[in-house]
Amino acid sequence: MSADKEPGFITADTQLATLRQVMARYGSRGADVLAGNDPAAAEPSRQTSGGSPQTTEGPYYIQHGEGSEFRKDISEGRPGVPLRLSITALGPDGAPAEGAVVDVWHCDALGYYSGHLAHDPDTFPTVDDSGHVPPSDESRFLRGQQTTSAGGTAEFASIYPGWYFTRSIHIHLKVSVEGEERYTGQVYLPEEYNEAVSKVAPYNEHTTLERLRNEDDLVYRSAGGPDLLMSVEPVAPGDVAAGLAASFTVSLPSAPSA
Repeated sequence: MSADKEPGFITADTQLATLRQVMARYGSRGADVLAGNDPAAAEPSRQTSGGSPQTTEGPYYIQHGEGSEFRKDISEGRPGVPLRLSITALGPDGAPAEGAVVDVWHCDALGYYSGHLAHDPDTFPTVDDSGHVPPSDESRFLRGQQTTSAGGTAEFASIYPGWYFTRSIHIHLKVSVEGEERYTGQVYLPEEYNEAVSKVAPYNEHTTLERLRNEDDLVYRSAGGPDLLMSVEPVAPGDVAAGLAASFTVSLPSAPSA
């Protein structure tokens, strides 16, 4: 974070106060509310039999169009630290889930989601009845899908995400098998790398909002956060700006519950 803070700089303490207010108002539904579900119709995270911890898809999910979403490079030239993203899906028996569709999306270096460029990432989102922020534009950077290989792995070329109001740095993902959605979750990056990346351009230009650490993120804490941390390695030792490689293995549940 740059030492030069903008007037009205929003501290982590201010964001945590907002989190406490939401929890006081909504109780056990607080994590869902903060993840983007409509407070009037918030549902708990989907219950499944086994598998990696799941949570809501959040307010910035956009249903894909007809085929254009299948791509490995989702960066679209967006500035930021290059990120080689590898997601491996394992079936309930522990075997690679070949042919599964992995869907990923995340914000850019300054906290903006594509399709929602009208929304200020330093503010709490206003969602519609479906629990989503209605799209404001046609941009679709940092969103895409890939089909897993025989080893159960899907790879993407992206950039390291930034941060936004009340959330630590994270990546959203879904995994579908034979057209059935089997996993919806959010995975996180280690604080060691979050801190290092936040000091380089363009991340250090986000001088209006203090970055929230993983342990202060309500969704991280309520959804088994340590089990959702990605493994990260630098592409060039000692040079974070040159790029990072992040990987995560998703264990799919035996089946969604009714």
